[in-house]
Amino acid sequence: MKAVITGGNGFVGKRLAKALLNKGWEVIVFSRGTSKNSGGIQTVKVNYSDIADLTKNLVGADIVFHLAAVLFANNKQEFEKGNAVLTANLIEAVKRAQTIKHFVYQSSLAAAGPSKNIENLINENYPCLPVSDYGRTKLMGENEVKKLPPQITYTILRAPTVYGGAEAGVSKISAWVKRGLMVNPSKKDMFFSFVYVGDLVNALILSATNDKTKNETFFITENAIYTWEDFINKLALAMEVKKPIILNLPPILLKCAGYCYGVVAKITHTVPALNYDKVAEALAPGHWACSSKKWVSLTGQKFLSLDEGLKETYKN
Repeated sequence: MKAVITGGNGFVGKRLAKALLNKGWEVIVFSRGTSKNSGGIQTVKVNYSDIADLTKNLVGADIVFHLAAVLFANNKQEFEKGNAVLTANLIEAVKRAQTIKHFVYQSSLAAAGPSKNIENLINENYPCLPVSDYGRTKLMGENEVKKLPPQITYTILRAPTVYGGAEAGVSKISAWVKRGLMVNPSKKDMFFSFVYVGDLVNALILSATNDKTKNETFFITENAIYTWEDFINKLALAMEVKKPIILNLPPILLKCAGYCYGVVAKITHTVPALNYDKVAEALAPGHWACSSKKWVSLTGQKFLSLDEGLKETYKN
């Protein structure tokens, strides 16, 4: 089996590429950087704006795992270019290549929006009501995937917060936990879903090999929910450091912080870790939590609890 991974040099992508290689798959990683061969994985430089270039490099592959995305941006146009337009170009190239049998799209809980209450967590039957530009453009990406012709099947996986290694977001949080101080980037009574990166990788592979997942959309998460304080305290325990002081900022200060981060990012031409978009998600009514009962019932996959996943993350 020959697989192409977009975003294969990222946090999830690297682990997926290694897992597929260990299963005997031929793995090609699409990259905006340089082409190279390392450890049995072929990295190919591609231009995501050039459909002909994408098509040429897709020919001969059986499955595409589309993980490349823009999580942080300075404006809506950057989100749309990185999440919607890029996906549309890739879908057109997949059609032209004529060898791809299945397309796996890693989407996000943000594409669906938050759950209104914790008694009825959002699932695949709920209407999508994204509250951020990131979420709206990930949903646009999902809609592009659904334009594939019938002979090319797809699976869409929506993940909540992913943890389990040196990903940019959680690694920064870990650094603040070590310092003994943490800001709650949400409302104090907001609940969250989490998924361990190893479980997400297993779900991605299952979505490519299990016929029951074809032409379906799923939420991928441990079926438990936690407050931000729960997460930080469990993180501190796994890291074997003292529980940090957690500051709960009023909405006006979160908005000011997002605005300031955005201004600095524009001046320095960097990507902000906190901006208007993340503040919109943080202040949205409801909870960033979802249910994976549909996925579990079809595949039987078991997920690590947050305690187990954090223990696995920091065991070394």
